[in-house]
Amino acid sequence: MRFRVRVPAATRVTAVVTAVAAVSLLLGGCSQTPAERLEEWYSSGGEARIRKLNEDAGRVNEVSMRTIDVQGPACQDLLAQTAKAEKLDPIPDEAAQRYWKEALGGFRRGAGECADGAAKKDGNQVSRGITAVQTEGLPKLVSTVTMIKAALAHK
Repeated sequence: MRFRVRVPAATRVTAVVTAVAAVSLLLGGCSQTPAERLEEWYSSGGEARIRKLNEDAGRVNEVSMRTIDVQGPACQDLLAQTAKAEKLDPIPDEAAQRYWKEALGGFRRGAGECADGAAKKDGNQVSRGITAVQTEGLPKLVSTVTMIKAALAHK
């Protein structure tokens, strides 16, 4: 036995219009230009995260000649900021993303080694970690920012 449900024509039209609008919205969201996607990433958390990483890495650099009790907390802060940055969506620019990933890796390794060395009171390990932050993380972060600014300037 079959039951037929009669749906008023106005309801059918509304359902079709709603479905078409939803599909258009979905497809329209996909049509952003690469520069628009990059600008969206940058303005929706990317810029703030880059600034915070730069501040914390700069602080590690500033305390590099101080004592372990000052260096350790600076490295811990950078390590925490790095973990937050790693949770961001990838940068929608291939070259910038490559530098970003390398910067985060340098910060993770360097700040981790520094923090671990500080916990052990091992000055040599702290120095190696700080050096990694300075030579692996910071230059790659600068490259990331340079790539992003260049891409946004050409939009």
